[in-house]
Amino acid sequence: MPTTDSLVDRLMQDAEALLLGLLNNARIGVYVIQDLKFLFVNQRMADVFGYTQDELCSGMGPLELFPDSERGQVENEHRQRRRQGRPTTNIAFSAVRKDGSRFDAEVFGVLTHFSGRPAIIGMLVDISARRRAEQAAAEHAHFIAQLLEAIPNAVFYKDEAGRYLGCNAAFEAFTGKTHDELLGHTVFDIAPAEQAEGCAAGERALLERGGQQSYESVALHADGSQRDVMVYKATFNKPDGRLGGLVGVILDISERKRMEEAIWREANYDALTGLPNLRMLRDRLKEEIKRAQRNGSLLALLFIDLDRFKEVNDTLGHTVGDLLLGQAAQRISATLRATDTVARQGGDEFVVILPALAEDTRVDQIAAEIQRSLAQAFMLAGQTVYVSASIGIAVYPDDSGEIDTLLACADQAMYAAKALGRNDICRFDGAMLARVNQRREVGNALREALNHGQLDIHYQPIVELASGRIVKAEALVRWSHPLYGRMEPNEFIPVAEEAGLIGDIGDWVFLQALETAFRWRTQNDSSFIQIGVNLSRQQIVSGRCTHWLDLLREAGLPPQALAVEIAENLLLDPRPAVVETLQTLRDAGMPVSVDDFGTASSALTFLRKLAIEAVKIDRSIVRDLGHDPDALAVCEAIIAMAHRLGMKTVAEGVETEEQRRLLRQAGCDQAQGYLFAAPMPRDVFQDATTRRAALPDAA
Repeated sequence: MPTTDSLVDRLMQDAEALLLGLLNNARIGVYVIQDLKFLFVNQRMADVFGYTQDELCSGMGPLELFPDSERGQVENEHRQRRRQGRPTTNIAFSAVRKDGSRFDAEVFGVLTHFSGRPAIIGMLVDISARRRAEQAAAEHAHFIAQLLEAIPNAVFYKDEAGRYLGCNAAFEAFTGKTHDELLGHTVFDIAPAEQAEGCAAGERALLERGGQQSYESVALHADGSQRDVMVYKATFNKPDGRLGGLVGVILDISERKRMEEAIWREANYDALTGLPNLRMLRDRLKEEIKRAQRNGSLLALLFIDLDRFKEVNDTLGHTVGDLLLGQAAQRISATLRATDTVARQGGDEFVVILPALAEDTRVDQIAAEIQRSLAQAFMLAGQTVYVSASIGIAVYPDDSGEIDTLLACADQAMYAAKALGRNDICRFDGAMLARVNQRREVGNALREALNHGQLDIHYQPIVELASGRIVKAEALVRWSHPLYGRMEPNEFIPVAEEAGLIGDIGDWVFLQALETAFRWRTQNDSSFIQIGVNLSRQQIVSGRCTHWLDLLREAGLPPQALAVEIAENLLLDPRPAVVETLQTLRDAGMPVSVDDFGTASSALTFLRKLAIEAVKIDRSIVRDLGHDPDALAVCEAIIAMAHRLGMKTVAEGVETEEQRRLLRQAGCDQAQGYLFAAPMPRDVFQDATTRRAALPDAA
């Protein structure tokens, strides 16, 4: 191996060739300066500045190649080199070309001697392209930094060992650690050990395989709370392709989780009692039936209805009624096992699922315990309240294996308990099932009847008692089924309400009555007989009956050509839609009457508020006239009250002359019933009124 001295000797021998190679370098400018004048520049140096070699070496100095702002520094650097006599580090200047344009130059110089006097030999490189690249890189890095800070979610990045390389302000705020405190540390320094271990294990797996990962987790916030988070991570590589580490984003989804939980609870739980609602009840019942099928066990369903709840609501107000429902829910829950479910069906009805029963005798015991618990006094807003409970029981698989049928069976059993006088417990039996099936069949047949013209309208006259003149008619729907025969309204109207057909039937009845009113008016202008149409709760709450006013206008009939009749208990319905719909009809001029008046505890203020035209005294009161003095007293009180409020009275179910006489003496305005005529087809009614003939006997 050659020695250092030998290498030096060889270099000295080739010094001339080496020097010429250096001076002729095509990429680096080479210069020699003496007394601040160029003695020599190579061709690259001249080309960089746009001069010839001769121009630069004909008395020009380095100060002329730099702007005024740089000359002081250039002169100072030249002075330092001469004084210190050692190489200087690379120094960057802004240089000026012959044409006045500027570029960035990096200069390196060293003190030497030429012709026995000090001189400086150096090199100059045009670094404009490098500076532009550095500037672009700096701007890009600044943009990335600003972008990270603008992201509202926590962002961090780590090296391949899991140590933090950096983060944004949102991550600092989330962890409570500054950038400097995080730098070089791991997740174990900022999170509980259990959470940190899970995070680190996932990151190790991600770094091994590369790519991306996302997952939900729980993270410790700087305020000490545990936050639900969504974490997104991805690996990144260095410019040479080697693994650089990973970058992650943390989204705080705690609020979203709370909203989702609130929405879920609203959809599945009753807001008043906090119990599962009907939707969740059905889901749980479905699962419990599946479990009972697998295990071969019994399951019982209890329908609980609070007796006299309406009385509490009406007399003490809805606030007390709500308190009663809340406490009743607590008492029912307290009697049950942890595996049982109690839900609020709606109104004052509760449903209990009793799964995994070894024997059904236990069902009766639980039902009795619930009944005893609810029979105890309730203290509500300073009031002592007593209620009882009617309970219906259905058992899987004895009564049914279908969810809907099992619910219907328990419901029917509950109604049977009420029919026994309330405060009773009733099990479902085959006879009830037959009634349930019959109601379902009637509902299906009723749907067909509406589509195939099996329904008909009969009209019963309403007579003015003072003159005996027919002044109104009530439109009553009739149904003649090809298989069942004639169906009474009290048999199919409740079914229509359950099946959701009452709205369609109500619209059909109105159209028939509208056609009849138009026909009677056009054929006999001198005779005005107002037609009353019954309006159900569902039609009023939905508001669909308000379009009847448009149909009247299109037919050219005044609003008072038809009137609507509502049940008395509708006056106590708290829903705003009830008052709004009735008020819309009254404001348009359509009369509203209250049917079956005297059978419930009406809110008398609503009678006046809704501008009711007439009240119809229920037939259960009228039928006792003549042999029950209290019945006459009730009639007289209703008539006096109605007249005081500016309303007329109509007695229903008048069948005897004595009833008519007593009603007339009491001041009753109008009456209807079999004494005058039974409901009859339109043509028969029209013929009788047109000829002023005696009405047909009510046979």
